Amino acid sequence: APWAVATRDLASAAGGAGDAARNAFVTPEQRKEICATLGVPEERVMLSIAELRAWRTSLPHTESVGFVPTMGALHAGHLSLLDHSRKANDHTVSSIFVNPAQFAPHEDFGKYPRQPARDLELMFANGADRVFVPHQQDMYPGSSFGQTSTQVTKTHVVPDGIDIESEGSARPGFFRGVATVVCKLLNLVQPTRLYLGQKDGLQVIVVRRMVRDLNIPTEVKPCDTVREEDGLAMSSRNVYLSEEQRRAAPSLYKALSAVREAYDAGERSYDALRKVGQAILDSEPVWRTEYLSICNGLEGTEVDALQPVPDENVMVSAAVNFGNCRILDNVLVGRQT
Repeated sequence: APWAVATRDLASAAGGAGDAARNAFVTPEQRKEICATLGVPEERVMLSIAELRAWRTSLPHTESVGFVPTMGALHAGHLSLLDHSRKANDHTVSSIFVNPAQFAPHEDFGKYPRQPARDLELMFANGADRVFVPHQQDMYPGSSFGQTSTQVTKTHVVPDGIDIESEGSARPGFFRGVATVVCKLLNLVQPTRLYLGQKDGLQVIVVRRMVRDLNIPTEVKPCDTVREEDGLAMSSRNVYLSEEQRRAAPSLYKALSAVREAYDAGERSYDALRKVGQAILDSEPVWRTEYLSICNGLEGTEVDALQPVPDENVMVSAAVNFGNCRILDNVLVGRQT
């Protein structure tokens, strides 16, 4: 494809966070080339906040907008979100932005997969009317290439208490970065509906709570996790898995499913349910279990271990670390209100 060189450049730049960040954005020249190849008008790829705002203000107030934010490296899960939005809204806009604020300095910001040309092709083929591909310094004025976490901005949206829960405790500061960028994107796009994958369950909880607490006029629409045939949740980071790790990876969903089956059979003991899942997680020698959580599916707080697990709004989640990468997953159990 005509953009193959640019895509290879993004991959080769992954050795250093600064270089990768510097090369991760679509230039006006690349936009022209990509859009010519895809046969779409250049204005459908919005590279600046000014372009996004001009498009958004041009829409009639009576028309709905669905929004699918992504960090790129699309898979079938992302495409399913676009499909949900396309069917329910007058307009669908997506975004590609590898958000440095949600990466700790030691994490994989530098090597996170970046393939904007391929992603744009997939987005337009699967229902996106417009795609916002902003520059880091547009999203975080005054930031420098290679900066991550709190380095990129001094103003944050901080979801209190979440850093002591499951994924929050495993990645301190992660949800501060997520909440900050999603709040900024919602302010810019002003969508009627926001589509998120349920795979990142605590992220869904954090964003839904933020939208509620900050009175943002957007409906949050979680969508079912899309899985491989063997049950592994689709994720952009699955490309990091070796053959041995990939063979083991479906056991994560197997463990969560076993907890759900025990719950559905009537088990309500917190400790007993955890033991069911932990036994399967412990049977895999190729990973280290970071956490196995049974939490309130609306607030993200761990359920009381001394009380029966509730009959509604429960999420069971876990994350495992292979050393070179980590994967996470969750299942919802009980009635969901």
